[in-house]
Amino acid sequence: MSRRLTLVFLGTYAGLSSAEEILKAFRRLLQRTPVYGVYKAVGHYPDYWYWILRGRPARSPHLLKQKVVREYSEKFGLTTLVETGTYYGEMVAAMKRHFERIYSIEYAPELAERARHKFANDQHIRIFCGDSRVVMPDVLGLLRAPALFWLDAGYYGWVGMETDRQRLSAELEMILSHPYPHVVLLDDARCLSGENGIPTVGDVKSYIESSFPQRSVEVKHDVMRITKR
Repeated sequence: MSRRLTLVFLGTYAGLSSAEEILKAFRRLLQRTPVYGVYKAVGHYPDYWYWILRGRPARSPHLLKQKVVREYSEKFGLTTLVETGTYYGEMVAAMKRHFERIYSIEYAPELAERARHKFANDQHIRIFCGDSRVVMPDVLGLLRAPALFWLDAGYYGWVGMETDRQRLSAELEMILSHPYPHVVLLDDARCLSGENGIPTVGDVKSYIESSFPQRSVEVKHDVMRITKR
């Protein structure tokens, strides 16, 4: 009996593994098509309810992040959104009716081009391509009032990007030193793990509050919120 149960379990596990591989392959194929953005957007809804059912774990769903961006834009009266990490343009698409101007910076040329095509008819949206440390000064030069910044901390986990330790501090230095009192929301705060040379949440918080004492830092639902005291 024990041997039979073991064989059944192994067979079931193998089937699940095979199904997962098929799903991953399908996803990779779908990513090459124009409909992937729609697929991702629709998937945010079950992802949100699954997050609630799991007891609201550290990784927050995209719908909650959209809500945070809207709340901070309304609370501080901000009409310009600056984003790093366009990816498939999900945040830009969700926010394009909430902001008068949106600037988004994407490192990968193919994703930047896809986003430019996607938002070609939206005159208030501009997609930049390149390293955010290089592009950010150009974006800051376009601002004439405080803006809301939506920054991506997730690149610490990207393949090939693990050794880039200075990107976040460089971005924050430029933004917080700018003449306007911008509000910064840092996504994927959980990626600030302290492992392999990556700073911790405490490191970033201490750096900001010591270097920019007029700023306060709070972390909630995987988003670091940097505001004026």
